[in-house]
Amino acid sequence: MAEKARNLWHLAKPIAELKPLCETLHADVAIVGAGYTGLSCALHLAQQGKHVVVLEAHDVGYGASGRNVGLTNAGLWIMPEDAVRSMGVTQGQRINQFLIDSPRYVDQLIAAHKIDCDYTRNGTLHLAHNARAMKYLSARRGQLAAYGADVELLDKDVTYELTRAENYHGALKDSRAGTLQPLKYCLGLARAALKSGVQIYNHSAVLDIEQSVAGAGDKGGKMQLKTQYGHIIANDIILATNAYEEKLSHNKSLYTSLYYCQLASKILSEVQREQCLPANMGVWDSGAVMRSFRTDAEGRLLVGTVGNIHTASADGFKKWSRHVVAKTFPHIGELKYEYAWAGRIAKSANNIPQIQEVHKGVYQIVGYSGRGIAPATVTGKLMADYLCKNISADELPLPFNVAKHINFNRVRAAIYEIGCQLSHISDFIVR
Repeated sequence: MAEKARNLWHLAKPIAELKPLCETLHADVAIVGAGYTGLSCALHLAQQGKHVVVLEAHDVGYGASGRNVGLTNAGLWIMPEDAVRSMGVTQGQRINQFLIDSPRYVDQLIAAHKIDCDYTRNGTLHLAHNARAMKYLSARRGQLAAYGADVELLDKDVTYELTRAENYHGALKDSRAGTLQPLKYCLGLARAALKSGVQIYNHSAVLDIEQSVAGAGDKGGKMQLKTQYGHIIANDIILATNAYEEKLSHNKSLYTSLYYCQLASKILSEVQREQCLPANMGVWDSGAVMRSFRTDAEGRLLVGTVGNIHTASADGFKKWSRHVVAKTFPHIGELKYEYAWAGRIAKSANNIPQIQEVHKGVYQIVGYSGRGIAPATVTGKLMADYLCKNISADELPLPFNVAKHINFNRVRAAIYEIGCQLSHISDFIVR
């Protein structure tokens, strides 16, 4: 079995009618990347009367939107007070408040557009792997609660009842969040955008972006995107590829690219399900190299961790996973895996998403740092509101044109990857 190529989420039914761009089109806004940010932005622009074209180099949800764990967590990886320290009081508080209810907006979109994505809003758990982590989660609870977040610190016994996970000291429960099938959600956004009049083209990688030569019907100041077989001439361009820029090279120093890999087991028996996440909540832990656990709608166990399954062997990750699962869920027995895949995370310098105007009318959104589903959805809407002049640049809750660049980001990525692999090896000895 070629496990490297088997992504569980690819069981979702694709949108068969999408084709490559093979003509010249004019649009109010052209969006590069058919993931959460790009599709949410396209949908909300179209709902406000804009003519929008989305170009995707591969298929809808090819990047992190079709590879992630599927937890609809709110906010940032960092503490709310860290955002304030990084961005200043006004901007930091604005960021925290903006993202605090982002899962609720995902909930509303799913309901409004009847998106079938195996969505459950049972909450998620951030597990404390030691006593020090429990203190961190306690502080995090206090800071989140100050912004009105529905979060609760759970002791060891309650955490065990909800998860049946051994060796954890407690957890922070976030009732705002839940789980979904990430690619189904992305495809649902695409279908909603199509119904609203958005044009989406797949297998249409953008090769170049340049100032448009004014022609018949054109006004000056427009931009032109070139693909292999077509062109788009647009007033504004959104680059929403995150860690999957490929042929475009705009400001890659805005982030470090990290990998996250997952393995999915065969469907668990009812007895196994009782001994593994019986509350059907997605969880992740506080380890320096985090692990995540969740079940899907059919009852498979998904085990994830930071690292590239394509760099190491799939067999090595399976051995690591079996060892970790045996220690964490000792009563479910040995697992057999059917799927294994990895995706890239764009980690910004301060773990806060960045909006950068790389050229007049060309905007890049990047750096979700592992918090993509809900934050990317509301950020896409935010950019739509900005382009429709419903909000000014000064009012944007996310930092605008104040991006923090990362020196030697490729070297940093390699160091992170080596550290992750060493951590996985040490798991056989320590944790």
